[in-house]
Amino acid sequence: MKINFKISNKKLNVKSFLIINYLITFLILYIIVQLSYKSSTFILETFIFKNQEISITSFVSYYNKDFDKIKLGFLSEMGAWEEVLDENKKVIYIKGDKKDNIMQYTEDQLFELNYSKEDSTNSPYIGQVFPVEGENEEHYLFLYKIDKRKVEHSFIYKPNFSSKSDSILSLKAYGTLYFIQAIFLLIGLYIYSIISSKFITTPLKAFVNNIKNFKKLNYDTRAKIKGLKELQEVQNEFNEMVIKLEKVKEENKRIDESKKRLLVDISHDLKTPITSIQGFSKLLLEESITPEERDNFLKIIYNKSVYSAVLIEDLFALSKLEDSEYNLSLIEVNFSEWLRRLIVEYYEEFQNKHFNLEINISEYSVIFKFDQKLMKRALSNIFNNALSHNENYTSLKIESYQKENTVTLKIGSNGTSIDKSISETIFDPFVKAENNTSNGSGLGLAITKKIIEKHGGTIKLTSTEFERILFVISMPIRI
Repeated sequence: MKINFKISNKKLNVKSFLIINYLITFLILYIIVQLSYKSSTFILETFIFKNQEISITSFVSYYNKDFDKIKLGFLSEMGAWEEVLDENKKVIYIKGDKKDNIMQYTEDQLFELNYSKEDSTNSPYIGQVFPVEGENEEHYLFLYKIDKRKVEHSFIYKPNFSSKSDSILSLKAYGTLYFIQAIFLLIGLYIYSIISSKFITTPLKAFVNNIKNFKKLNYDTRAKIKGLKELQEVQNEFNEMVIKLEKVKEENKRIDESKKRLLVDISHDLKTPITSIQGFSKLLLEESITPEERDNFLKIIYNKSVYSAVLIEDLFALSKLEDSEYNLSLIEVNFSEWLRRLIVEYYEEFQNKHFNLEINISEYSVIFKFDQKLMKRALSNIFNNALSHNENYTSLKIESYQKENTVTLKIGSNGTSIDKSISETIFDPFVKAENNTSNGSGLGLAITKKIIEKHGGTIKLTSTEFERILFVISMPIRI
């Protein structure tokens, strides 16, 4: 059975659900009270009071001309009694347990008995008087009396627990009422609790199953909770968390693969120069060689040692940058002016290769905080790559400008394009083109990317109609 509360087609929240729940609970309690009264009245009248009508006319039917056959009926359970009076209003017969000592009535006493009210203080008893006939058509009076504390004016019986005479009847009346009320209440609340709890228990059970699936590292798990607005908010947060953890898992997998590849590349790149150093050192020690060969061997050993030192230094730098606790030395600097000074340092090298420089740096001051030493290393790696991998007379364009709260730096050339096979992994460690003959470690652009990311920026490699290679760096301005 599906139950769905909707208000104007909007998702029901916990507050609205509780208000509706309380209103329905109140309605159920009201219905239960009414049903219990009806049911208890039916049971009392049918099974306990034997359907005896309590009215003025019914009391007359208790009289019998044969006094021994007079019935007390229901009145006996209420502690009442009946009397027969002769023409002189003298008591000649008593049915039941008489509780007063009046054996001769006056007109006033009979009138008071017949028409007295509950709050009357003249007598503790009330009743009714009826004229009747005897066996020989004698004129008698037939009356009953009952404690006025036990009845209302409409003759509704009110049992008194403190009275021993009607304690059993009191237990029957009140006990039946309260027992039926309790039964109806328990049944009603149980049924409604089952129905209303579906709004919370059903979605929570589904959510628990999702958590169990997720504990098994099933990252395809997605919660689908139907119900209250707050539970659906929990569902959305859970699904977002799973998606993020799935991305973290993929990223960790990529990092693990990158580390494995890094170890292999480090081993390979260090093994080659170390092998060369060992081989030529052995030749110097064991072979008879000419002075020219000796100088050549020493030169090779030196170059290989320098390469190894650069590789180790770059590895150390990359390791530091990957440490999340590594802090930048941020200083507020005019980036435009700083960039001009860095280009001047490379100006002679650009001139030696006859590069055609096109420099377009914003004339306005672009001031923000950055680590000058690391930023110089990041841009120097790009400049050195441009010098190493391009022929003479290559056009090199350097452009820098500020747009809103972001500074953009573009470095592009129309020289040799990068192989498509490595264009997507160019910023990974040890990625080199197959025809690369430079002595670089293969870590330069990986270090550059780490430095830019440490500054909260991004770097990407692209190309345009005029630039075969275009590095685009974007960094937020920190003040």
